[in-house]
Amino acid sequence: MTNIMDVLGRYPFPPDKKEPVIIRKDEFVDFIYPPDNPFTSDLSRLIVSTDKLLLGTYQLAPGGSFDPPDIHPGDEVYYILDGTVTQQNQVSGQFIQASKGESLWLPREAWHKAYNFGDEIVRILFFIAPKPWDEHIPPPDFPTGDEMKMYKGMSNDKYDNASPMADLSRQGTTDDIGQWPIEGPEGRKPPYPFYRITEERKLLNVHGWRNPMLMKIFVSNDLLHMGEFILPAGGTGPRTSEPDSHEGDCALFVVKGPITVNLPETKEAFIVEVEDAMFIPEGVPYQLINFNAHSVKAIFSIAPGL
Repeated sequence: MTNIMDVLGRYPFPPDKKEPVIIRKDEFVDFIYPPDNPFTSDLSRLIVSTDKLLLGTYQLAPGGSFDPPDIHPGDEVYYILDGTVTQQNQVSGQFIQASKGESLWLPREAWHKAYNFGDEIVRILFFIAPKPWDEHIPPPDFPTGDEMKMYKGMSNDKYDNASPMADLSRQGTTDDIGQWPIEGPEGRKPPYPFYRITEERKLLNVHGWRNPMLMKIFVSNDLLHMGEFILPAGGTGPRTSEPDSHEGDCALFVVKGPITVNLPETKEAFIVEVEDAMFIPEGVPYQLINFNAHSVKAIFSIAPGL
């Protein structure tokens, strides 16, 4: 059995020994948050944790919530795999919901707590960069109970009024890569508002003009980048993306597959099944190949640079 604290920052490899590898779903590291209170915990699975990023999943049963609230020294992005999550900012009093296929951006230093008010399990793919926690899980001095800003909250008067959120109605372009849905430093100003990225608010782009692959970007800023790679079927041979590499570590989580990941430099190929992951270290070129009769999709999580 693996203790989460023993592998943070070095799973599947320590920083000086990274190499491309498939992480099968039966190799994920299971843990609960908070680790010392099962009565108010969520079920979490660690997929990747390096010195640059952490990727995992967590789930809440119907009617459940995790407590105490959490906070990170890095940005966090959700991709909702199942259900509808209700997310609370205990200091600003903001409540926001996201459903299957949508995303949430929780900026660095934002207190947050998740609820499941639905009738099905909520399951979330979460991505944090550059690091998830300092030395404490959960962090100390969290606002909870009567200290939370909410309907008829007993401590509401001690908090400032929340400032207006940025307008997300504009249409994005290629120039917005690196500052979507807004610039990172701007989004990290108090009271640290959450941003919901619906299907319509994903930033669309295309990788490769000879062999185009659709990209739908949820969040792209100075700390991290998360979104979808969608590779269609069909062509004179298997549909293949153009080679790419990144200025940071990359983790791919397959939601529609299988996807074959090809490494042009080493001539290695990896078949990544649905809900398995592929870790690709900084600077390693790779391609996605679709040998199926249907489109395939992987959620990409990259930090710090594309």
